[in-house]
Amino acid sequence: MEEQKATPTPNPEHIAGTGKGEEKIKAEGREPGRQDTGTTGKAKRPTGKTTGRASTGVNAAKENPVDPESPHIPAP
Repeated sequence: MEEQKATPTPNPEHIAGTGKGEEKIKAEGREPGRQDTGTTGKAKRPTGKTTGRASTGVNAAKENPVDPESPHIPAP
């Protein structure tokens, strides 16, 4: 019986896919509706706030809290 040999593929087997999130933020800026508010704790973890725009692009003002002092709790 004759042994079959694999034919070489002209294209690479793996093509780089999705980039890192932090690289996108540096290149394009933050998503609409997200704001940095500084850092917290010893580890200096970043903190932030969101508006209704982070949840939807359609009628985003309707998704904001009625009282501006209330926290924004995005819909699941």
